[in-house]
Amino acid sequence: MLRDFLRQVLFERFPQVSGVCVGLAQTSFAAGVVALVGGVGTLRPGLLALAGAGLVAVNVWAVPRIGLSRNRQPIVRLLTQAYLALGFSMIVVASAIAATAIVASSALLLLTPAGSTSETRTMLRWLLWIGSGGVGITVSGALLWGFLGEPRRFGVTRLRVPVHGLDPALAGLRIVHLSDLHIGNGLEDARLARLVAAVNGLHPDLVAITGDIFDHDPAALVDGVRALASLEAPLGVHAVLGNHDLFTGAEAVAAALATHAPEIRLLRGECLRVPTPAPFYVAGVDDPGRDWTAQGHGLPAIDKIAAAAPNDGPVLLLVHRPDAFPQASRLGFALVLAGHFHGGQIALPGFGGRWNVAAALSPFHRGLYRRAESALYVSRGVGFAGPRIRLGSPPEIAVLELEPLCADEHSGAPVAARLPC
Repeated sequence: MLRDFLRQVLFERFPQVSGVCVGLAQTSFAAGVVALVGGVGTLRPGLLALAGAGLVAVNVWAVPRIGLSRNRQPIVRLLTQAYLALGFSMIVVASAIAATAIVASSALLLLTPAGSTSETRTMLRWLLWIGSGGVGITVSGALLWGFLGEPRRFGVTRLRVPVHGLDPALAGLRIVHLSDLHIGNGLEDARLARLVAAVNGLHPDLVAITGDIFDHDPAALVDGVRALASLEAPLGVHAVLGNHDLFTGAEAVAAALATHAPEIRLLRGECLRVPTPAPFYVAGVDDPGRDWTAQGHGLPAIDKIAAAAPNDGPVLLLVHRPDAFPQASRLGFALVLAGHFHGGQIALPGFGGRWNVAAALSPFHRGLYRRAESALYVSRGVGFAGPRIRLGSPPEIAVLELEPLCADEHSGAPVAARLPC
């Protein structure tokens, strides 16, 4: 129920909700500055409410348009990105300060001695200001790292993944999994070239890209595809489209790949055999593009692939949305690779990053999962959706080394540390 509420009320209207939050955050910061300079008594509630309503209205109109801006000059792109980053930061900092102030004020009311002097009350108020300010500075520092530090590094995750039906001759087959590049929103030029070089340096047998290759701007297509054309893997580079690729234009992305990187195989409802000594297949489907937080809705293309797929070897399914996993598992796909949620893009420290916003939307939001004889790996992705920030969820290149799944292993047991049969 909570996931349905968050999906329908908040995330499916995310740009508009963001605009409301940015407007409220701007209002709260303006009120804080006035109170700090002139004292609380200088605040005029009626004027503050009017200004707040105006700021909310402006941002509800502006934020969705800024987020989907296309083909703008570099300086305009920089300014719009800075506005989104500042607005997002104001929301987080204002929320943290407000929560701290509420908790601290309640504690001070309970702990302040009856009949205390004005000097004592003044000191306690200063402690409240200092505590709230400290929280604001700490959160601001974390956000600064999230914008400028963490996105600069590509984390490499290495896993050994047992795969049902994998021939022992294919043990050690190495797949490098990329997802959610969002080329055009901070992953271009030198940074994209560095990503390609990092992948090639891992010497993959096969590269899998599970959607959102581009963000939303067709102007990024040609240069982005030409950079990806340098990816190297003897068993091929295979990709599927994500919802943002459909926002960019599915046929435009497909045409750019066919023209400038024909060696990248875009799978659109297809299943093909990989040139390996024993049978091994790769299949992939387009993302439907709509209702981007939807769960539990079967994709007909997956049913069609399963009906026609050979049964003499395992099939690797590439799909953008990890919520297709129950359907894929039921249909017998041995391994599913997905992305979509960016590991939340922002996660609280500790707990393996699993305390993140995406966890409120899906049970499959980052990492390795198993259901029956099928395994799923959900990548944190490489790029950004919206503001160019990552915190507690660094960009990820996943290296999956396959091994046979022993027939007598319990299907619900942890898989990351299993040894080959």
